[in-house]
Amino acid sequence: MKVSRDLKVCAGSPWFAGCCDCCAHEVTVEAPIGTVVGYVKQKGAFGKSPYEIMDENQEPVLKIKGPRFIFDGALCPCDSEFKLLTLDGTNQVGSLSKVYSGFAKEMFTVADNFSIKFPADLSVKTKATLIGALFLIDFTYFEGKKK
Repeated sequence: MKVSRDLKVCAGSPWFAGCCDCCAHEVTVEAPIGTVVGYVKQKGAFGKSPYEIMDENQEPVLKIKGPRFIFDGALCPCDSEFKLLTLDGTNQVGSLSKVYSGFAKEMFTVADNFSIKFPADLSVKTKATLIGALFLIDFTYFEGKKK
């Protein structure tokens, strides 16, 4: 499986992601390499962190809605949950979460633990794309900070 992300200008800002593609994070998921199985694309929303899970034809399949604020670190003993929603946004069918690892691990390492929950009957391609979404969420919100 291969997850790739292109460099984009001002990528990651939820304020600008909705107005133009050049400002939205996006990953392409291939499995096996050379065969696209899905895409994850950031959507614009003021202060929120929404993403769309799309199939290989770039048709939306599911949505991800993140928390308004993300608290992370050794002194914040809480999980950061991103809700996996149906396309209409009314039903939660799963979640992607950064799991709090305990004070010592959070304080003295850069290792993180994540969890994905989804329906068992979801297609294998969509499940692979959700793993790509988890990498994108990790890169966007939890990597690059000094510990």
